[in-house]
Amino acid sequence: MRSVAAVAWRLRYDLLAVVAVAAAMALLVDVLPLQTTSPVVALLGTVVSIFIGFRNSNAYARWWEARTLWGTVVSNGRSLSNALIAVCAQTPEGIELADRIRRRQVRQAWQLAAELRGTPTAPELAELTPEDPAHASSGELLARQGSDIGAMTAAKITDSQGRTVLVNLNTAQATTTGALERIRDQAIPRYYGLFIRVLTWFFAVMVCTRLDAGGHDRPIGIAVGILIMMLFVVAERLGSLLEEPLGDNVFSLPTSRYCAQLGDDLLSTAASEGPVR
Repeated sequence: MRSVAAVAWRLRYDLLAVVAVAAAMALLVDVLPLQTTSPVVALLGTVVSIFIGFRNSNAYARWWEARTLWGTVVSNGRSLSNALIAVCAQTPEGIELADRIRRRQVRQAWQLAAELRGTPTAPELAELTPEDPAHASSGELLARQGSDIGAMTAAKITDSQGRTVLVNLNTAQATTTGALERIRDQAIPRYYGLFIRVLTWFFAVMVCTRLDAGGHDRPIGIAVGILIMMLFVVAERLGSLLEEPLGDNVFSLPTSRYCAQLGDDLLSTAASEGPVR
C-alpha cells in the first residue's frame, strides 16, 4: 500500500488532469460534434498501446540492466575483499594497504551513487579514506586502487598472480561504473517520450467522445471515461519513471541500501582480520 500511495502522489497532477479533462468533455459533448470522431478511437487505442508497450519494455530493460549492474558493484567489492585475504601477505604493511583498499572500495560505491543521482556527496564520505583527496571522483578512486595494487606488488606483499587477480577485479569495477554512467547519460530520446505522452493524452481525450457504458450526461459514462483515461495515462507515466532507474523517484534503485550493505561487508571483514603472525 505504501508503494501504491507513493506512485499515486507522484502522479497526482496527472490524475487531477484526467478528472479535469473528463469534466470538460462532459460539458462540451453537447456543444461540439465530437461523436463524429468515435470510429477512430478503437484504431487509435491500438496504436497508443503499441507505442506505450514498446516504450515501457525498453524502460524496464534499462531498469533491469541498472539493477544487475549494481549487483555487480556489490559482488566486485566482496570479491576484491576476499582476494585481498587470499593473495596478500599478512604483514603490517599488507594489512594496512588491504584495509585502505577495502575502505576506498566502499567510498567509490557511495561516490558513484551520488554521481549517478547528480547529488552532492556527504562530507563524511571523505573520512572513509582520509589518504585520498576529499573531492575525488569515482574514477579517481579506482585509479588510486590501481596505484595501491601496484604498491603491493612492489613491496612483495603479493606476487604476479595475485596482482593479476586484483587488477582484473579493479578493471571489472571500472567497466561496471562505465556501464552505469552510460545508462545515466544515454536516456531514451526526449522528443520520442514527448510524442508518446502527447499521443496518450490525445487518445485519452478521444475516449470521452465514445463511451459504450453510457452517455456523457450519466455518472456511469463519466466514470468509465475517467477509468480508461487513467489506465493509459498511468501506463505512460510509469514507463517514464522506469526510464530513470538511477534518479530519485519511486522506481529508482535503492543505491544507498546497496552501498550500506557493501560497507557492512567490507569494513567488518577488515575489522575481523586477526593479528599478524
